[in-house]
Amino acid sequence: MADQNVKWVYEDPDFDNRVANLMWTVSGRYDDHMDIGEKSFISKDVALYHAVTAGARRLYIDWNKVKKFIKTRVQAGFDKDVLLTLLQLSTDIMIEEKVIRQRPGVVDIREKAYEAIVSNFYKMHTGDLLEDVKHGIVLKRIGKSVRMDHRTQNLIRDLEELENIEDTETLLKAIQDLYLRYFPLYQINEEGEREARYEGQDFNQSDFNDWMLEEYYEDEEDSLTDEQVEELLEAISNGMLAHEGLDNTAGAISDNRVLRIQEEDLEKIYEKVSFYYGNSYLPIEEVRRMQQKLCRNAHETCRIHMTDGVMRSKNDNGFQQEYIKRNKIKNEIAYNINKRVHQRNINKLRDSLIRTMVQEEASDQISSRSGQLVANRLWRVGRSNNNKLFVQSIDNDKGHFVVDILIDSSGSQRRNQPKVAAQAYVLSQALTLAGIPNRVNGFSSFLDYTVIKRFRDYHDSISENSNIFEYHCTGNNRDGLAIRTIVSQLIKREEDNKVLIILSDGRPNDIKVGKAKLQTDIPVYRGREAIVDTAMEVRRARQQGVMVLGVFTGREKDLKAEKMIYGKDFVYIKNIDRFADMVIRYIKQIITN
Repeated sequence: MADQNVKWVYEDPDFDNRVANLMWTVSGRYDDHMDIGEKSFISKDVALYHAVTAGARRLYIDWNKVKKFIKTRVQAGFDKDVLLTLLQLSTDIMIEEKVIRQRPGVVDIREKAYEAIVSNFYKMHTGDLLEDVKHGIVLKRIGKSVRMDHRTQNLIRDLEELENIEDTETLLKAIQDLYLRYFPLYQINEEGEREARYEGQDFNQSDFNDWMLEEYYEDEEDSLTDEQVEELLEAISNGMLAHEGLDNTAGAISDNRVLRIQEEDLEKIYEKVSFYYGNSYLPIEEVRRMQQKLCRNAHETCRIHMTDGVMRSKNDNGFQQEYIKRNKIKNEIAYNINKRVHQRNINKLRDSLIRTMVQEEASDQISSRSGQLVANRLWRVGRSNNNKLFVQSIDNDKGHFVVDILIDSSGSQRRNQPKVAAQAYVLSQALTLAGIPNRVNGFSSFLDYTVIKRFRDYHDSISENSNIFEYHCTGNNRDGLAIRTIVSQLIKREEDNKVLIILSDGRPNDIKVGKAKLQTDIPVYRGREAIVDTAMEVRRARQQGVMVLGVFTGREKDLKAEKMIYGKDFVYIKNIDRFADMVIRYIKQIITN
């Protein structure tokens, strides 16, 4: 078991995030975290492999049953260290080939990890059966032969037979059998002699059935507390409510991307979303009203989280604050490499906007038979059929403008992250300097929440535009709900002309979250269902007087979907550096027409 006082040697937010992402990818559980006891201190290759095995354990094993099993076995006299080591060896063997069949790339990660592990072996024959078994299994996996005593060979053979076990109960029964076969429990009889207390079949079936009963009828007076059980599991899987996770009762994502969550955990998710993304800037009562109004039809099982992010809201998640801060610095560095070019573009776009607005706001003078008399036209009286001696002023005031910029912040945009942040900053700077109120938001999803992160609000000072560099891509994207939410606020603005700019890759895609036993006919949010829903939200926005422009940054094969969503008002830009320029052209066209 790892010493909890040992510092995680790779205290690097980027690498730590990579390890967490790998575990999440394998398990499909984006609400779990890796405990320090699951992390390797040998090398980064081993740390990555441990992330794979940690994810696979969460995917294939019911840890609630494991905890109950450990609790009752320790109370029955099993040595907790021996039991935990057997559990770790058994689960590794059970999951390893399963995860490799699902993800063949794991083989390369495993080979590098095993090489690093072997290089740290001091000697093979330690005199400790379980230590020798650990060494022997790794050496066998990398094709090295080594001499082992019969007991070690037999235990390795018996452990390898667990590979094809499919369920947790069968695994735990097998672990108990191995424990009693190789580490029998002893007691002192009336003659003062040592004898086996439990050995082989004398203990197995009846006591295992007793454990199964306890699994369903837990005794609150048990001497071993749940906190102690959690301690015992630190070395294997301690996924309980920590800085990036929720309880392991959350189910894995199946092939149809439906995530089943225990009902009691749904209420915990809000706290975790706030902890990970930052607290909401709206009162909880207002958020609930919004959800009742907006989370309907395709979004019936969803919720909304409006935040300024972990750096600008009350939040004590130091790890995530540090990660976003480092991410912001990277985006700023990418911007500053071409700062002069960006500044020229800001000035050019600002001047172009101001010039267009001034020209369009100027009054036109037209000849008329009434109005203000023009003295130098009096000569026409009696000499010309043109009797328009007057002029009238035509007011060209088209009202004021407001612009909302909504940016896809899902993981699929990660490749463009620094460029998108730079272009959004250039665009917002130009609009702000031109006197046009504008708001910038990013959107992504986490479990059943659509998270909308506000980088700047309509009337924030220009210095607030630097918050746009906090742009960070992660998770999925539920475009329809994000658009519906932004439009519900935008239409309340007093400006006559409301413009919504949406930058995305044309692939709305999200998981479906439901209560563990709840069945619903709502389809998973991806493919045609997601595209149709997003297209409907765009059309509803236009019906409410919002002018919507879609800026497409995806692949050519997704152009058809983008056209379905945005109709004629969309632009396809292969070079994201043209984002700000294309948007300004669109706004100028609106002003002119």
